[in-house]
Amino acid sequence: MKLVTSEQIKMLDKLSIEKIGIPGVVLMENAGKSVADFISERWSSPSYVYIFCGTGNNGGDGLVAARHLYNRGYKVKVFLAGPKEKIKGDAAVNLNIALNMGINIKQVLSLQDLPLSEEKNSHKEKIILIDALLGTGARGAPKGIIEEIVNLINKWKGVKIAVDLPTGVNADTGEVAGKAVKADYTITFAYPKRGIYLYPGIDYVGEVKVIDIGIPLDILERENLTIKTSLLVGRDFSPEIFYRRPSSHKGEFGHLLVLAGSSGLTGAATLSCMAALKIGAGLITLGIPESLNPILEEKLTEVMTLPLPETKKGVLSIKSFDEIKNFSNKCSALVIGPGLSRDPEVQELVEELLKSLRLPLVLDADGINCLAGKIDLISRYQGPVILTPHPGELARLTGTSTAEIQKDRIKAAVELAQTTGKIAVLKGAGTVIADSKGTSWINTTGNPGMASGGSGDVLTGIIGGLLAQRKDPLTCAKLGVYLHGLAADLAIKKQDGIPLLTARDIVENLVLAIRSLNDEHC
Repeated sequence: MKLVTSEQIKMLDKLSIEKIGIPGVVLMENAGKSVADFISERWSSPSYVYIFCGTGNNGGDGLVAARHLYNRGYKVKVFLAGPKEKIKGDAAVNLNIALNMGINIKQVLSLQDLPLSEEKNSHKEKIILIDALLGTGARGAPKGIIEEIVNLINKWKGVKIAVDLPTGVNADTGEVAGKAVKADYTITFAYPKRGIYLYPGIDYVGEVKVIDIGIPLDILERENLTIKTSLLVGRDFSPEIFYRRPSSHKGEFGHLLVLAGSSGLTGAATLSCMAALKIGAGLITLGIPESLNPILEEKLTEVMTLPLPETKKGVLSIKSFDEIKNFSNKCSALVIGPGLSRDPEVQELVEELLKSLRLPLVLDADGINCLAGKIDLISRYQGPVILTPHPGELARLTGTSTAEIQKDRIKAAVELAQTTGKIAVLKGAGTVIADSKGTSWINTTGNPGMASGGSGDVLTGIIGGLLAQRKDPLTCAKLGVYLHGLAADLAIKKQDGIPLLTARDIVENLVLAIRSLNDEHC
């Protein structure tokens, strides 16, 4: 499913009105009625409905909802955040209809005009609060009376429903600059907005419903328009992607070389290799500092090890370069990074490997940290690269701050992909995958239980294992991210929803995730 920016949805509205001939008031009617329908389907007995409307088109949607709910017997009260005279166009049409019907509409010009949250105690019936204050074009923190209304809505214990987008959430980036409505449900129209699926906006939207309001489905093709951001869902992948012939042998599924681990960080190497095994790589060799070989041979029965020259600190030495380069000729893909350390000699080794090798590469963790300020080395790498930074690693690589990365995650991922000419996977809540053409995807799987050490190492191994099987690099990045989150979701389900996971839990549920992915196509 495509995700749109505020400018894109504004353009789609305009095209529907001016080129297709759908009156704007019809689109508003469809939007507002869909909110009323949503409420009627879930809370059939008449309830108190407080609708907080702004003076723009979002408020107009709320006024339409008020009319339909009023007709269905709900006890409706509208609080208008501003003077009636400010409302223009289609919203004004619906305001006049609501007034003529006798709906209780109160102008909110000061704090004294707001209902008290204590009023809930006088109602035995459920109270439903509808946020129709600001539309997708709003920017920055809510101010003045709007901020006060947001505070009031959040204090109330009733059901909270946001119209199109919770007030205070940036439609494009998910940024919450100040206060924002924390909705139980968000009813968004035509296409979901990007900020709904991005941190921190994703924490404010609750359950999301995407409603058709009459914008023609083929308008993008008809007008030759391109929307470059999509949701990543299971049906994006072919059910044949893991098919194996009965006569298959391990040589058909690639040989992955993993350069990972250092003294005290053998777990990262272990998890990456186990994940690569579970995702189907035929052979895996782990290149490690030689003193760690006995430990890793014990921990990884099905993985071969390549003991390499090390420094006195127990990290890979630059002296291992020739051996790695020669061994890589046997391999189909390479992982560099998990638990390598940021030792100066490791940095030198990583730089030399990027200058010399051509294997499809997953660059993660310390593999990225070792290249801070040297992003051009990634651009010049002769083979495909999938970069998998978390926000802090990307900030170090690009010389910016984690806060700046998180402010617009899609922009950060796309810029990394376009700057390097490679594939970027920006990890975190709503992982973003981007390619060098500026196309991006937001992942829909995963949960807070993944916020534990080693989860990123598992993702690296999954992507590396797929890449070793000679699959398309972009598919490897997207599929790896999706299955990583799906395995975590299945693990949580087994625990009755308790969001506490270890990285090993994710590895152990990968096969179930693959089966679940295939079931989506049945």
